[in-house]
Amino acid sequence: MADTAFRTDGNLAVEHWSAMVYREAERQQFLKKFTGPSSNAIIQIKEDLAGKKGYKITFPLVMDLDGTGRTGDQELEGYEEAMTFYDFSVQVYLRANAVRSAGKMTDQLTMINFKKEAKTALGRWMGSMQDDDTVLALSGLANPAIVDDDGTVVTANGPSTNRRFIGGQTTAGVLSANLASDSVLGSGTGGKTYVDHLFGTQVISRVKRMAQLASPKIKPIMVNGAERYVVVIHPYQAKDLRNESAWQQAQREANIRGESNPIFSGALGIWDGVIVHEYDRITTRKGDGTGTDPTTYWESGDALNSANESAARALFLGAQAACKAFAQRPGWYEKNFQYGRVPGVATDTLYNVEKTEFNSEDFGVIAIDTCYTPDS
Repeated sequence: MADTAFRTDGNLAVEHWSAMVYREAERQQFLKKFTGPSSNAIIQIKEDLAGKKGYKITFPLVMDLDGTGRTGDQELEGYEEAMTFYDFSVQVYLRANAVRSAGKMTDQLTMINFKKEAKTALGRWMGSMQDDDTVLALSGLANPAIVDDDGTVVTANGPSTNRRFIGGQTTAGVLSANLASDSVLGSGTGGKTYVDHLFGTQVISRVKRMAQLASPKIKPIMVNGAERYVVVIHPYQAKDLRNESAWQQAQREANIRGESNPIFSGALGIWDGVIVHEYDRITTRKGDGTGTDPTTYWESGDALNSANESAARALFLGAQAACKAFAQRPGWYEKNFQYGRVPGVATDTLYNVEKTEFNSEDFGVIAIDTCYTPDS
């Protein structure tokens, strides 16, 4: 039995459609604005394995220089400061998907260009997959789509000890303490309920100080000559933020509309040098009232207690928060079924994305767990 290729123009055609899937995937990614090849990017791209054998990509985490330098006519030669790099490795996995025409008669009855629609559908899937993977990686959550050879889900390192904020603020802008665990988040401990642990401006400023005073410091990214951090929040957290008078006043006085840097594109606004973005794929969870929280755990044994309690994990991001590693960009593969009458198309990529770590601490991300006020 032999398959007959459809509308195949050789390797150039395959490369053309592969490139189109890649461009479509990039166009669909919300997080693309935070991605780039340099160490100033929040999500740094590495392609060291492109066209090579291997399954891990190692890249350097760049530490800031901390020496005093030289003054005036002091001798400089022989007093150079050593740059410090720490290696971080990302293992790539094969991710793939495919579509197939419903049949020759179905194609006859419609005006659909199967190959063009396949490009769009697979590109959208590829972009959504990478965004989902990135959010889960930065959140420190296991990704059910990534499995080992034995079929088990690859484990993930949760947020490290000093890179997690649990709590929030009241609607009046009073900040709560950084709580010990999710199990007391809005549970009524100390008379507090979920409305005492909402997302807001005081949370942003508190977590920014955590980032600045961390060891090593979470490095801001440079945007138009200014140091900036980014926080990505759930729409329900954005709802609570918008209801805060301090935020409302700050946005009336701020003007980021003229900013040309892509990192400002679509931003809700800026507070205390932190650019705020809203994204519906930020992870959430809800308690069941028993303290066992049978839905999705953020961390094992760290359950929400109240049935009325809903929480989201915002992501506070600095430079090199994650690495997106490619051994192969999205490919394009064609095959015919049913004696060459029914076309099918597949795409795949060898890639992975992981949050970076140094000495068992997250290098560029702080997880922010707050309650939120759902729509009634």
